[in-house]
Amino acid sequence: MQSRPSLKETLSQTPDAPGVYMMVGAENRILYIGKAVSLRNRVRSYFQESASLHIRTQAMVKLVEEVRTIVVTNEIEALILEANLIKRHQPPYNVRLRDDKRYPYLKVTNEAFSRVVFTRVVRDDGGRYFGPYTNAHGLRELIDLVRLVFPLRTCREPIDGRRARPCLQYHIKRCLAPCVGYQSEVEYDAMIDEVVLFLEGKQEALLTRLQREMVSSAQTYNFETAARLRDRIVQVRRVTENQKVVWRSRVDMDLIAVARAQGQACMQVFLVRGGKLIAQEHFILDGAHDQTENVLFSEFLKQFYTARTASAPQDYAAPRNARQNEVPVALKARARLQASSAVPKEILVQSEPGDRTVIESWLTELKGQRARVLVPARGQRAEYLRLVQQNAEQNLKAYLAHQEVQETAQARSLTELADALELPEPPHRIECYDISNIQGSNPVSSMVVFVEGRAKKSDYRKFKIQYDRGANDFAMMQETLRRRLRYLRAQTDGDSMPSTAGREKFNKKPDLLLIDGGKGQLSAVAAVMEEMDMTGIPLAGLAKEHEWLYVPGQAEPIVLPPNSAALHLVMRVRDEAHRFAVTYHRQRRGKAMTLSALDMLGGVGTVRKKRLLRAFGSSAAIKRASVDEIAAVKGMTAALASRVKSALTDPRAPL
Repeated sequence: MQSRPSLKETLSQTPDAPGVYMMVGAENRILYIGKAVSLRNRVRSYFQESASLHIRTQAMVKLVEEVRTIVVTNEIEALILEANLIKRHQPPYNVRLRDDKRYPYLKVTNEAFSRVVFTRVVRDDGGRYFGPYTNAHGLRELIDLVRLVFPLRTCREPIDGRRARPCLQYHIKRCLAPCVGYQSEVEYDAMIDEVVLFLEGKQEALLTRLQREMVSSAQTYNFETAARLRDRIVQVRRVTENQKVVWRSRVDMDLIAVARAQGQACMQVFLVRGGKLIAQEHFILDGAHDQTENVLFSEFLKQFYTARTASAPQDYAAPRNARQNEVPVALKARARLQASSAVPKEILVQSEPGDRTVIESWLTELKGQRARVLVPARGQRAEYLRLVQQNAEQNLKAYLAHQEVQETAQARSLTELADALELPEPPHRIECYDISNIQGSNPVSSMVVFVEGRAKKSDYRKFKIQYDRGANDFAMMQETLRRRLRYLRAQTDGDSMPSTAGREKFNKKPDLLLIDGGKGQLSAVAAVMEEMDMTGIPLAGLAKEHEWLYVPGQAEPIVLPPNSAALHLVMRVRDEAHRFAVTYHRQRRGKAMTLSALDMLGGVGTVRKKRLLRAFGSSAAIKRASVDEIAAVKGMTAALASRVKSALTDPRAPL
């Protein structure tokens, strides 16, 4: 952490080059991220006495203790880096997409016999990502529709041609069984190309292609394939008929409008491909209450198109998790194709972004041909953009109404809970704990945190229980609370503990400790709190049988009415703690169960194990392979291959 004198020294050494700067405050917290053609001039402008800064910026500058800079080659690289860093760090003084990390995507996986899956994580794995979508339910319906129109596989099983018979999906005509060789990889990849055309909104090109293939199949008397293609054409046409025609010309464009009210901002996006409206999404922005529309559109365009092209790897020299034998050039070409389809030729906005020229250059580079950001003043484009704004206003109104209802319900539930437990004020921070194990094996515990009645997942913690003397939930709960409360104890006693981001959050004192359990668990925790002199923190236990609340020193339970908002809150908190604990327990149990004979076999280390799994896909596939096939893997010998085969086929064989 730097003091103001050292900050001045940093400013004097700031390079006169394009790049990204980060304003850092107390506890290493990044407050703001920006880009500049000249880092020296831009960063110094914040700290000059004569600078006329916005009130919000002035408040931010007072908190700055350190400025970090990253030098890049040009302004376009700075723009890309800025958008990625904002997405990663979510600085409070930047305009940013609300909960951007949670937006779902449709992914066409990069593997032999690709799958269409739902995901919330974008990786540089060569897969094709479509989104982001704001409606997870709508995206799942889209995936179901894709799987209905196109018989894609849904299983994770490696396709090695050794499966004896097809599964149920083949018999109900939802898959063409490539696992048993009924469909070749070339035929399957052709169908994946059709899926991509369908998702990109290029149904006319897809229909032309399917029509041509159907006629060709019929002419060669392959009537079964022709009938299958005919059914696919009918399904695609049914979807196409529901899409609204916006322009008679087959134009590709995105229309983006904003609505603002009560300090909130909502961006509405209409995606038009081939003159048809194929999708619309809306996004709530954080940090937008006192920003100009020029700034809002600038920040939104950078973050939105960064998200839509996020899977296109920046460094093609070392592609990750690509298909076997795939060269970087192919990965680079596919990444460019994805970026080209994600970025239209025209982007219509209400207000001109402050750095419009740089954004256009960046989008043009992504697309491979000119992309323009336009502000229509009159005509059909301006008229349709007003319709987009009306949708933005409607979505913002619905969001604000929902927020008001939710905040009112949360405030009522906290007040009712405080009255029931006789707390001096509503519990702003609630921590809940639960234990998960099976007969004492792989024991874990969870800590979930609710602030103002809402889950704060960044403060969740999980514990790997060290107690190993059988199934004793009371002792495990005591261990969990000791490990958590020691941070508060150190803070109370003035002791110093290593300062990390995780431990800083542990130092926050809860207003209520909630235990998943009845009198037994409650008594065990109360003993720990008395032992650590932490009895001042309110404590309660929620018993599952009747959903009764127990508090220390009170024999009779507190029975909340069935329709009580407080009861619904504590049940939601308890269920979340249970879910979090069970999930972690399953992970640990799964890891323990997946320790195969390969892990125990001498001579098969990490490298050889990875090579075997890369070659065969799974332990089951290795088991089905012959000794000669195993020995053919790099690093294996005939003797070692024989031992591997024996260990997998006969668990009693000597390792």
